[in-house]
Amino acid sequence: MNGGKLLKFLISFLVIGQVLGFVLKNVFLTTYSGLILTVLLILWYLISTKRIKAFHLTVLFILLFGELFEFFNTENVIKSQIIIQIGIFVLVFYFLYYNHKSFVYNSRDIFTLVLGTLLYTVIFFLAYRVLKEGMEDLHLLGFLHLLLLYILLVVGGMHYVNIRSEKSLWFFLSMLNFAFGDYMWLIDTFYLESYELKILMLVCEPLAMIFLVNYMVAKSLKLKSDEFEGF
Repeated sequence: MNGGKLLKFLISFLVIGQVLGFVLKNVFLTTYSGLILTVLLILWYLISTKRIKAFHLTVLFILLFGELFEFFNTENVIKSQIIIQIGIFVLVFYFLYYNHKSFVYNSRDIFTLVLGTLLYTVIFFLAYRVLKEGMEDLHLLGFLHLLLLYILLVVGGMHYVNIRSEKSLWFFLSMLNFAFGDYMWLIDTFYLESYELKILMLVCEPLAMIFLVNYMVAKSLKLKSDEFEGF
């Protein structure tokens, strides 16, 4: 087993370890699995990429910094977590700019994007309406948080439908899992605390980071052709 396969095995093991730690009420296992997982993802990026980019490392280290908040018991930890997430998503906009290509859609592409965007728009406004009262003085930060996720996921979907490359797929899947994970975290924090949501978050958040690293190391190949239409 080479180093890359060993890292993938350890990463998968730590994702499972986080969930098991929560189910077994082992705070040590849950917290340290998340921290070590992020460190291993940074290491995986370093050994998998052909060219290390400072911007990629910056995003990954901010994700690591966010994990470190598990070790601190500060009064404004929720506000700090929201600000960190906003900072990450602002930086991730660079990826959309860097990979932008002219949009060329067929009729099925347009139908897919319109339907998906409408459904997500309804979810976005319903979620904010439900969460606004519970957020109190954090509602503006919460709105910005949700808005950034909304734009990233919608535009990420537009890029994937337009390009249909491995790289655009990884980005879309990363944003999808970030959106699911953060929506569930906000609902669990400000509206209704849920055991099931916490378990789902422990799956979505690591997957989002794994897909983001896959995006960083994947090649920029355009797979869409006139002969391949639809999904």
